[in-house]
Amino acid sequence: MKHRRKISFDVETNDYLIDYMNEHHIRYLGDAIARICREHQTLKDEKQETPKQIVPVPSVEEMVDVISEKINQLMETERLFLRNEWFCMEESMKRSMVEVFEQVEEKQAAKRGELVAAFLERYNK
Repeated sequence: MKHRRKISFDVETNDYLIDYMNEHHIRYLGDAIARICREHQTLKDEKQETPKQIVPVPSVEEMVDVISEKINQLMETERLFLRNEWFCMEESMKRSMVEVFEQVEEKQAAKRGELVAAFLERYNK
């Protein structure tokens, strides 16, 4: 539904409207004004939506803080991993050393047993 209005413009505005009508092949002044208003509303709506979509860029200090925190987390993870590996290696070495000592003790006990047996054998003769 259209509404009839009686309006007046200054010379510059009137010249702009006539140029706009010629450029867009619009026959009636009311249609040109309606189209300009729709374009203005569309631009206004887009402008209002745009700030919501833009993510603010963090400052250099914030980026340095975040990166430092990530590096600290990685370093802590690596430190814990290395500590765990060191502990496992140490336990493995302890087990190996205990096994070696047990084998040495068994061999020494066997040798002592042989010596005692040889000594007793000579003693009995």
